[in-house]
Amino acid sequence: MDSLVQRTLLPRPRTKRSAPQGAGLAVVTGGSSGIGQEAARLLARRGHPTVLIARRRDALNDLALELSALAPSMALALDVCDDQATQATFGQLVHDRGPVRVLVNCAGSGLYSPFLKHEPTDLRRMMEIHYFAAATAIRSVLPGMLDQRAGHVVNIGSMSTKMGPWGHSGYTAAKAALTALTQTLAADYASSGVHFSVVHPGIIDTPYFDTPDLQPLRQQLRRHLINPERVARTVVRLLDRPRLEVCVPHHYRLVDAIKALHPTMLHHLVASHSRPTKC
Repeated sequence: MDSLVQRTLLPRPRTKRSAPQGAGLAVVTGGSSGIGQEAARLLARRGHPTVLIARRRDALNDLALELSALAPSMALALDVCDDQATQATFGQLVHDRGPVRVLVNCAGSGLYSPFLKHEPTDLRRMMEIHYFAAATAIRSVLPGMLDQRAGHVVNIGSMSTKMGPWGHSGYTAAKAALTALTQTLAADYASSGVHFSVVHPGIIDTPYFDTPDLQPLRQQLRRHLINPERVARTVVRLLDRPRLEVCVPHHYRLVDAIKALHPTMLHHLVASHSRPTKC
């Protein structure tokens, strides 16, 4: 087990804010930066003990130390695309800490190039990190949630699933699979006391764009960038008011209406705004 993950369990603080009634263990994948980092901060402020999962151990440890002033926090360095390691890690976590009340799947990465420039391994990686890793995490925590008749799984989707933009064939397909999984889980376990939500953000100002492939898109759409804390606030609000599907910003819900009325117009609009200017 120790060869699979590096774990840091920080001591409980002597004083912390009292947890709200019903607060329970919260697990956040992709917790070292971006939406995951901000969601973990907000969950800790609500009194949830937090488990932070990502590959970057140093960043996780720093955040866990910060959050320990609010609630107990644990950092787990893990590549969630390693299915065996993920199963083992979540199994040990549930065994040691008991049922998970909140799971937020934020882990992700992206590609920005035409389909024929995607290697087959790139496409598989997209599906592994956005769909299979989330499915493994959910499968690990869902039995405990069902036993407790309480829990909430929040998956981070993407507005790109509404109408695929240029260069996102692998990413958008994987996020669409995650969206379909969320919807099906909500149908499978209706009236169980467990809630499932998918949050579709627009363009988020996160390290996701700090790669050579995605920098051109960041520059092109920089005036539309959204602070990750804005998305995190939406994630946490869902715990109080569960909803199946939410867009950030909220006015992006109009995309569904436009798609229903004028799908070709929406396609041209999205394609033109996402295509590199030199193409």
